[in-house]
Amino acid sequence: MKSVFYCLSGPAGHPANEIIDAISVSAVFDQPVAVAFIGDGVRQLFDQTVSEDGKNTTKFLAALPSFDVSEFLAERESLERQNLLDRFHEVRSQDERSFLNHVEIKDGDEIRSRMRAFDMVITD
Repeated sequence: MKSVFYCLSGPAGHPANEIIDAISVSAVFDQPVAVAFIGDGVRQLFDQTVSEDGKNTTKFLAALPSFDVSEFLAERESLERQNLLDRFHEVRSQDERSFLNHVEIKDGDEIRSRMRAFDMVITD
């Protein structure tokens, strides 16, 4: 079963941590997984916020490629609305080890089109 996880919440909240945990569990059980960052969820790619339970969402995301999660998409429109598109490109060009080098920027319509091929959609 192929699953897509939509990250819609900012990094400081409980929903962001819950979806990262669910992504990790799915990946551990060898389920094909894709992750799409939309709306406030694009901030998860940048903010180093630590939640009340001590989780740093950005660090957890950076570990996902080691679980064979290989499809990460960020919605261009959301990056633009959050004024993060230039920062995205800047971080990628300055740090080849950055998690952002695993993330593709796509228009919202293309993300929704690609995700129709998945069996399960999970949002935070």
